[in-house]
Amino acid sequence: MTHARTLPIRLAPQPGEALDSWWEAIAHRLGTTTGDVLASMGLLPRGSSRPVDSGILGRLVTLLDEDQAAAIAWSAGPTQAQAHAMTLARYDGKIHVVDARRHRVEARHVWGRARGSRYCPACLAESGGRWRLSWRLGWSFACLDHHLLLVDACPRCSRTPRHFPATTRHPLAPGRCHSPSENDSPPARCGQPFEEVPTLTLTAQGSTIAAQKLIEKTISSGQADFGVYQDNPQASLALFGDIRALACILLRRVPERLTGFAPPEILALHQQPLPEKRRSFDPVEETRPGRLAPQRAATTALAVSAALHILEQGDAHEAGAALRHLISDADGGIPLRVGHRWAHTSPVFDAVHLATLAPRFKHTDQLRYRTADRMPRRPGPSAATRVAERARKTPTQLWPAWSARLSPQNGALSRTIRPALSCYLLMIGGTGDFTAAARLLQAPVEDRLGSHMTFRLTKRGHFRGISLGLSVLADYLDQEGSPIDYDRRRAVDYRGLLPLDTWTRLCRDIGFEAGGVRRHQFARALLFERLSGLSATLAPAAYAPSTQELRTMLRTFETDLTPALMSRLEGHAAEFLTRQGVRGEPLSWQPPANIIRDLELPGCDLRDIDLGMLHRLIRDECLTTAQAARRLGVSHDAVRFVLQEQPAPPGEAKSAKWERGATVRRARATLPREKLARFYLDEYRSLKWIAEHVDVNVEAIKVLVREYGMKRDGKATRWRQIDLDWLRDQRAAGRTCRELAEETGFSLGMISYLGRRHDLPGRRSTADRAARRMR
Repeated sequence: MTHARTLPIRLAPQPGEALDSWWEAIAHRLGTTTGDVLASMGLLPRGSSRPVDSGILGRLVTLLDEDQAAAIAWSAGPTQAQAHAMTLARYDGKIHVVDARRHRVEARHVWGRARGSRYCPACLAESGGRWRLSWRLGWSFACLDHHLLLVDACPRCSRTPRHFPATTRHPLAPGRCHSPSENDSPPARCGQPFEEVPTLTLTAQGSTIAAQKLIEKTISSGQADFGVYQDNPQASLALFGDIRALACILLRRVPERLTGFAPPEILALHQQPLPEKRRSFDPVEETRPGRLAPQRAATTALAVSAALHILEQGDAHEAGAALRHLISDADGGIPLRVGHRWAHTSPVFDAVHLATLAPRFKHTDQLRYRTADRMPRRPGPSAATRVAERARKTPTQLWPAWSARLSPQNGALSRTIRPALSCYLLMIGGTGDFTAAARLLQAPVEDRLGSHMTFRLTKRGHFRGISLGLSVLADYLDQEGSPIDYDRRRAVDYRGLLPLDTWTRLCRDIGFEAGGVRRHQFARALLFERLSGLSATLAPAAYAPSTQELRTMLRTFETDLTPALMSRLEGHAAEFLTRQGVRGEPLSWQPPANIIRDLELPGCDLRDIDLGMLHRLIRDECLTTAQAARRLGVSHDAVRFVLQEQPAPPGEAKSAKWERGATVRRARATLPREKLARFYLDEYRSLKWIAEHVDVNVEAIKVLVREYGMKRDGKATRWRQIDLDWLRDQRAAGRTCRELAEETGFSLGMISYLGRRHDLPGRRSTADRAARRMR
């Protein structure tokens, strides 16, 4: 840059004027060339007789450095800010990208135009040939002041105005074509007056003017916040990247379907072939429609109007439906693939792209791309890590409250849908399939369950709502986490959970009927499910309900639970976890269900179940869980989940009838272990004799025998406890077996057995019994 001097006449730039237009107006006012003006401003070397390289002028129009802006301000009067505002750098980062090193607009980035300018003949006529900077933009296609379609080229020479900045050896007339004339030698200027060029008049309320207004508004604000961008505003540059991507799709695949988005005259102009001169002169050919800024304003207006029609929809799904309607084939096929990617687009466009393809996705892909969300999106680069971390926070069987809320009220078994829902939860935003998710959760399900369950849920119209609920849950777990490490819970050794003596003791302490082996097994299985998050069928073989009959009996056991029993079981479970090295975790936990309160889901909210009514149905009317569920109009599983968390208090009628707790306590006080061992093991007294001896029922004696762990030899050795000579004498004296059984405390069957075995006196022969029957 050379030393600048003050110009004798200063001319203020018009609002929105381009820098080259302003210095041409100054040159015309001074009656000199633009080269002299630029040299006086210190932007070009003085005294050069050769034409100035047009690249230098183009770089000045694109970007000024601080010294150049200061020289312009000192020489011609505008401020440095005004000087910068007359260059294309004014729109850098808003509508295109300027390469600061090369002082050039990136032509391959969101329709950046490195060269050339469109124009409005009426504006040139009004302003005396002054050119607006915005006409150089690839996104300008209409004049909002005069409602005219911008003109692309000179009608005489068919070249784009200002494709190359004019050389500086000759004075230039404002408002005329400065392109070299091919018919004159030496080359002269074309000289076509641009204000006389005819152009298409647009309707003030039409779609083309509306599209240009929206473009101008977005450029001014620097942000897109309309239509699909309402919830996720994007920078204006991202919007233009989205419009460019949609224009590529529409112009390449279905240009004939865009007739409804622009007047027929614009469509006709778009379909006209380019003049041969214009094609050969332009060094940047459009090899694929939409990849670069269209050469025609009509093409730009058509593509932008159609793209904005899609982006002005209420959300990504509506926009996807609009795009799908435009590009679908006659057979319903969509000429798009999920792998198609466009540069410089926003997440909103990705959401529209995925929403367009959503009806063609498999169910696993719908979960992977979260198509039920308001904003579908692709799995991120850290998806695998995030899913593995989510698996650590997720039980193999989905939490009861969530399972009840997401599961249909009938037709889906808890044993299958709960692990399936947990697997679906891992597939949200992930990269794996159902099999991989089941492996992470150790779920006992078949590979085909994933597709089978989604088919059933889709057929009932529930899959989209369930997917949306799982998506909300996945976001919660990813952000908030879980206080329980379910990977560690699944790895715990549960063989020592709730031993028999512990179960017997805690039942004795609260007066609960410990029952037989089955009841103990059911209590262990119930605790196993609650602690591990696994299905009870995966419990240790000693107490796993491996058959359907046992699983049904387990559901019955859940109706026998009481608050006192659950409190004791939870206390033992906490001690068990501590012994296993699990500390600092709650016994059980569930994410808050209120985060899906506003969603339409097929299941029920456990908080909506009338707890008092449920307890009355279970205790007073003695209904099963299935019967109670039908009475309440909820799912069977929902009733079970509520009873596990809030068991029904023991019923008074049942306690009065059996008095089981009080009877066992009285029997225990009367028969300590040593005394019962003497009666039962040493003297081989029958349970009935022992019960009558201490005035309790036989069931109470059975409870004590199991509680004390007593087991005596079989019947083959019991007769040795009786003096057979005495027994023979008694039978010979005519005493009956019943009298002897009552006296000895042995059962009637035992006395009869000994008589038959040893042929004791008083026993009728076979002939006598036959003769008696004949009589």
